[in-house]
Amino acid sequence: MHKDIKKIFHEEQVLAEAAARYGFSKDQVRFLADAENYVYECMKDNQPYILKITHTIRRSSDYIMGEMEWLRHLAIGGISIAKPLPSLNGKDVEAVPDGNGGSFLLRVYEKAPGQKVDESDWNETLFYELGRYTGSMHSLTKSYKLSNPAFKRQEWDEEEQLKLRKYVPEDQIKVFQQADSLMNELRRLPKSQDNYGLVHADLHHGNFNWDHGKITAFDFDDIGYNWFVNDISILLYNVLWYPVVPYDDKAAFTEEFMTHFMKGYWEENELDPAWLMIIPDFLRLRHMLIYGLLHQMFDLNTIGEEEKEMLAGFRRDIENGMPITAFDFSALV
Repeated sequence: MHKDIKKIFHEEQVLAEAAARYGFSKDQVRFLADAENYVYECMKDNQPYILKITHTIRRSSDYIMGEMEWLRHLAIGGISIAKPLPSLNGKDVEAVPDGNGGSFLLRVYEKAPGQKVDESDWNETLFYELGRYTGSMHSLTKSYKLSNPAFKRQEWDEEEQLKLRKYVPEDQIKVFQQADSLMNELRRLPKSQDNYGLVHADLHHGNFNWDHGKITAFDFDDIGYNWFVNDISILLYNVLWYPVVPYDDKAAFTEEFMTHFMKGYWEENELDPAWLMIIPDFLRLRHMLIYGLLHQMFDLNTIGEEEKEMLAGFRRDIENGMPITAFDFSALV
């Protein structure tokens, strides 16, 4: 959670407002997480829902409305997602003033059926279905039309965590140079309806449930305009960084995952295979984004040795241009 939001969050007061506006009992609320949002499970009419709370420090109501509109587009198109639930006032986003000029922003979603994947699910069937699911989203996003310019989501290079100079100590000149060089290179890539559009931008096995072979995604908080291949790269980065089943050889696992993933993906969406050659650059970009996120979250004056070592490892990787995986992506082309 953003450290500035932590300082002003009064849980009991905000949850009481949420219960009143959405019609659930504040006595039936269970805390789940506090990464980029405060996340709770709540009960209404004997059904579980997910309450997410952020602040205007991070998001605006209009910006979140861009997420809600896209979710409904996906749902109408037949993709299984955790759909938003309007408040008792018929609003997709409710604002609770914080008393200092800002507001906590509330929204509620259906709880996705099924459960998180475990070791028994971590196989080629899952990887293939993830490919089909991602391909379906990319195919459907081509027909999405923004209804209100105020709802527009960010472009790929407007991502807050990529503003490294805002969060990373100013003496890390080589980090900034590497980031600037990579982002300038990526800005030269072509954009068209066939390769670029509104995407999830944070799909991983913590953001979907698996229900007898069916995927239902949730946590669309980071959706934005991006190349389809970067959406794929973000998923690959996440499964490499946080595998359900540890691997002995990162390159070998990359080959296994991508082979089955792309088989499913190409069944649902056409994407020129040449784009896969750029995945190493997008993996490095994700590494830089996570480095920015960690600096946004951590107070460098109070963090422990483990966090310091982690940041040092990220810094070495970025400064030396280290690849995230040694796999040769030309094998997929």
